[in-house]
Amino acid sequence: MLFITDRQVKGGGFRMVSGDIKRINLSISSFQQMIEGGFLYIDKTRLIENFLNTASSVQLVVRQRRLGKSLNIDMLRCFLTDKEDNRHLFKNLYIENSIVWDKINSVPVFYFNFKSLKLGNYKQVLYDIVSEHIETYCSDTKLSKLTRRYLSDDNFDDTKGLYYLIESVFRATGKRSYILIDEYDSMLMDNYKSSEYKEIREFEKAFLEEGLKDNRYLEKALLTGVMRVSHESMLSGLNNLVTYDVFMDDVYKNDYGLTNSEIEELRTLASLDVDELRKWYNGVKISGQEIYNIYSVMSFLTRKKYECYWGKSGTMNMISDKLNEGRQETIKKLLNGEYVSVSIEDKISLENFASDIGDEAFYSFLVQAGYLALDNTKISANNTVTVSIPNTELMLVWKRFIFANLFSDAPNFRTLFDNSNNPILFAKDIEYFLQDRLSIHDLSVYKSENAEKVYEKIYHTFVLGLLSGYEDTKCPRPLSNRESGDGRYDILVQRPTENYIFEFKSCSENEDLLKHAEKALNQINTKRYGADLTDGKPLVKIGIAVCGKRCRVVCGC
Repeated sequence: MLFITDRQVKGGGFRMVSGDIKRINLSISSFQQMIEGGFLYIDKTRLIENFLNTASSVQLVVRQRRLGKSLNIDMLRCFLTDKEDNRHLFKNLYIENSIVWDKINSVPVFYFNFKSLKLGNYKQVLYDIVSEHIETYCSDTKLSKLTRRYLSDDNFDDTKGLYYLIESVFRATGKRSYILIDEYDSMLMDNYKSSEYKEIREFEKAFLEEGLKDNRYLEKALLTGVMRVSHESMLSGLNNLVTYDVFMDDVYKNDYGLTNSEIEELRTLASLDVDELRKWYNGVKISGQEIYNIYSVMSFLTRKKYECYWGKSGTMNMISDKLNEGRQETIKKLLNGEYVSVSIEDKISLENFASDIGDEAFYSFLVQAGYLALDNTKISANNTVTVSIPNTELMLVWKRFIFANLFSDAPNFRTLFDNSNNPILFAKDIEYFLQDRLSIHDLSVYKSENAEKVYEKIYHTFVLGLLSGYEDTKCPRPLSNRESGDGRYDILVQRPTENYIFEFKSCSENEDLLKHAEKALNQINTKRYGADLTDGKPLVKIGIAVCGKRCRVVCGC
């Protein structure tokens, strides 16, 4: 086990990686669990210093999914809260030697996870969180009349809950509060097409403004999210808000995702091929600085396999009906590796997103959500920027999205092997594909020919054509009329998990179809077709009898 305790490194500075390189936990956003569990942790505690030293009293950090926003905000909570002694969690991390270390566990801090809010109960959930926080800090005698009324009446519609909390804690402790709100835009994005969207937006807007705007009992607040939601004036009332996003952020640009320096330190611990890692997971830029997707890199370290990890939980369904012809052409160019100039804006209206949006909002969403990267973060005077698809992972995300959406109206093809694990259904499927597919003219026989042999050959060739459509890298082309055992089978198909042998017989009467199908199946057994197969896969034996345009199928193993 590799556990890093000595933070000092050669040449000065501090290590950026702690914990066990073999213990990677992608499912938790609890800082305490991360540290006490000895899991691999990239030291982002400088964010605490950045937050406390930045003059802005209300800050919004906008980043794409899976860059560590939730873990960072919980780390900040653990550092600030005066309800716990968490000094041991920060031992040997950057913040332990920071000028703000004396602030540890010294102030009231309150955390709200807006991602947990649901359409049916979000008002009650916020009310319950506020009430619990007030009761933790305050006795009834310290509460104002309005706060007591708020607590006693279960008034879920009262948007002043956050204000009551901050004021009450100041009355009880004499300390100004810190407010942490994770994924402030999550419920808005989940419900942007809902008829209740405006109600959600207005309630959330009032809740935030009442608590955070010009509140003399508030010390600082940090909000995180994926997008700058602004056209509906969602945050416009917060005149003390400063936003740090992909377009402009000189404060937190090293605090989310992985920097080149952090990747270099990981390389010394895990023998990474940095060039290949960069091709797959690097390229999204924050204020011009490239960062690696931390979720994807950690997933790679866990599985030791380059794959598309980040795209498996995406929000691209929001743009599936926004791909008009012009935007499709732009995406095609991007998929060809081109850099494209597009119009953009730094704020998005989710209300308009539900209906029709302009190119500026469309490309802004793709950039803010992390699906495109800015070549240069500076927006020109005519609101244009250069964008690209920066890495292999995002190329795969886009390709899968294009095939799933641009071709989503294609017919749902029925295939011959849909039910290959069920002999009865499999036989019925083969009959479905064979029956009445050929014209009587396809089955014409010259006087000098043996009709049964002709029918066998025609069906043999017809089925061989059907089976040829299953050829891919895991399934080689079907083989026809090859020696095996004590004779020659008609067709062999080698699938990833089973092999299949087809044998054809023809008869002159429909009532003899079953007997001849069984005869074909018996021939596979008695002639030992497939005896030369050495791959160990099960062999499925298929006897097919034909009579004109009619057929019958039996299967065996």
